[in-house]
Amino acid sequence: MLPLDFKGGAHMKYMGIDLHKQYLVATVMDEGGKILSKARVPVERRAIGEYFRRVNGDGKLKAVMEACYNWGYLYDEIRDKVLEVKVAHPLRTRAIAEARIKTDSIDSEVLAHLLRADLIPEAYAPEFETRDKKNLLRYRLSLVRTRVVFKNRVHAVLARNHIEGYEFKRLSDKFGKRGRAYMRGLELRGNDTEILNNYLDLIEEIEGKIKEVDREISEVFREDEVCKLLKSIPGIGEFLAVLIRYEIDNIGRFASVGKLCSYAGLVPSVYSTGGRTYHGRITKQGNKWLRWGLTEAVQTAIAKDLWLKRYYDRVKQRGGANKAKMAVARKLLEIIYRVWKERRPYYEKSVAVAL
Repeated sequence: MLPLDFKGGAHMKYMGIDLHKQYLVATVMDEGGKILSKARVPVERRAIGEYFRRVNGDGKLKAVMEACYNWGYLYDEIRDKVLEVKVAHPLRTRAIAEARIKTDSIDSEVLAHLLRADLIPEAYAPEFETRDKKNLLRYRLSLVRTRVVFKNRVHAVLARNHIEGYEFKRLSDKFGKRGRAYMRGLELRGNDTEILNNYLDLIEEIEGKIKEVDREISEVFREDEVCKLLKSIPGIGEFLAVLIRYEIDNIGRFASVGKLCSYAGLVPSVYSTGGRTYHGRITKQGNKWLRWGLTEAVQTAIAKDLWLKRYYDRVKQRGGANKAKMAVARKLLEIIYRVWKERRPYYEKSVAVAL
């Protein structure tokens, strides 16, 4: 840790934090913008605690850091050690810094200046309980994706051995009970029998983990009234209801459904030239997990809901299947907004007419 040359008085102090994996750089300045101290601190609980006790002896310190990799750990560590801590939105912070300070390098000093001038565009900082549930959901998604990788490896082993069994080839689910029993009984060339069985072992191990996580997610669903409301919407089952619930977290932070759609990255990009304004593809700059969940729900939604199916078909005729899928995903988000705000389940006619 670098030595501190601290000269603060009873006035408010402002700290900008540039967080790295192994350390953080903190710049503290007074209300006039004068730098009072600058320190490099290891990202360890003891070092962080000691540093903030020294720098915030009078309790007049506000801090800000960007919503970067692993920000939650530091946020939880320092929030009770300062008067206020803000999490800055990286893209918007950079835009403001370029306009006001004429720099695109967002370091601790720039963050401190923006905080002092009340120019920090805040990113939403959910509580640990919400982040913990989001981590559980993302863990399940990672398990499913890993299972897909191993299933593809199994298909590669079968392909290089040219498996011709008619009963196996006609199975719609090669990894069902019958398909796995068939594969377990195969005698392949060289090391491929051992490789195939090891892959099948790994797939079964992953599926066991998925079932464990599903039980935890079901418990979250049962205890959350918002999740139950969201499940009334076509295309949204237990898992997607919990995912959507905790990726949004607090519906009250969105003043309109347009703001929510922008958060999900489901609004078209806009550009102007020659006095004309054009709308392009969706921005994809919002919450990728929320956007993924909504697009996953589309196929089931249009199969279950006649109004959504007609809407999908109309958009598909004009702009193609992908555009129609995104349009229905946005429509589902509009329905989610109303259902959550009004605290009532989805009914096709009533909600469709309102929208």
